[in-house]
Amino acid sequence: MINLTEIIPWYIPKLSFGASGEPMRLFLFNVLFSNTQYADAIALVKEEKPTIAAFLEAKDPWPKQLEDLREVLPYSISIPELQMEVYSRLPLQESEILEYGKFRGLVKLDLRIAGADASVIVTHAYPKFYFGKPEYFGKQEDFGNQEDFGNQEDLEKQRWQWRNQDLEEEIGDYIRKIEKPVVLIGDLNVTMWSPYYKSLIERSGLRDARAGFGVLPTLSKFSPANPWLAIPVDHCLVSRDVKVIKMRTGPDLGSDHLPVITDILIPVSAISYQLSAISYQLSAISYQLSAISFRVISFWI
Repeated sequence: MINLTEIIPWYIPKLSFGASGEPMRLFLFNVLFSNTQYADAIALVKEEKPTIAAFLEAKDPWPKQLEDLREVLPYSISIPELQMEVYSRLPLQESEILEYGKFRGLVKLDLRIAGADASVIVTHAYPKFYFGKPEYFGKQEDFGNQEDFGNQEDLEKQRWQWRNQDLEEEIGDYIRKIEKPVVLIGDLNVTMWSPYYKSLIERSGLRDARAGFGVLPTLSKFSPANPWLAIPVDHCLVSRDVKVIKMRTGPDLGSDHLPVITDILIPVSAISYQLSAISYQLSAISYQLSAISFRVISFWI
């Protein structure tokens, strides 16, 4: 049975105050390494005109195919060791790549938009890529001795424990130390109802940009465009001082994931920062009151 108290609050509009600055559009797409709809993905990016476009699972020939985006997004960084390709309309002041193992880590991009400094983080918390079958992804010594984990079931459990550690410590604690507005986009392979997602939110101090815009399912082995067959694992998380204008999913482009497009506003003044902080607090109170009201309704129905 569906627990509406965990779902409906995501559809309730959040209170928002104005903020000065230039809107910033973020485009995230886990392309699925075997997907060949390169032209469709490129066409959508050109249509959406994002500030940042990030592609995950971008194995060959995706990096070469995506070079066509340089005419609209002239700045880019390729991270083959993480199977990521990131394109930007704005110059990248600085970039930092953190690897936590083979095919596992994040990239942090520092940029300035409309006089405001911000850090954009792209990540893919996917244990299969890092702790996958050694004969397919790399040498045996890159993955440790499978006998150390017992049977296959124990190994699978350990992989997800590594994913959880990735979310909580390697991503959450890292973001907490950044002293500027932060935006994280990535496939976290976890939904908003997971305790590890909630721990990430608590540790990082970020909030989910989809709040007020719906659950926005993105992943399905059957049909990612069917909301009844998909789950929300692709996220955009933002600092409390960042205003979210809109978050939505894009069309089916041949992957098991849908693209995610998020419009945000980075505040450029202390007043905007304070108003956004107040807005976040009021939204949190609204969320709690909504949850209480639905529990009361559920009790009487």
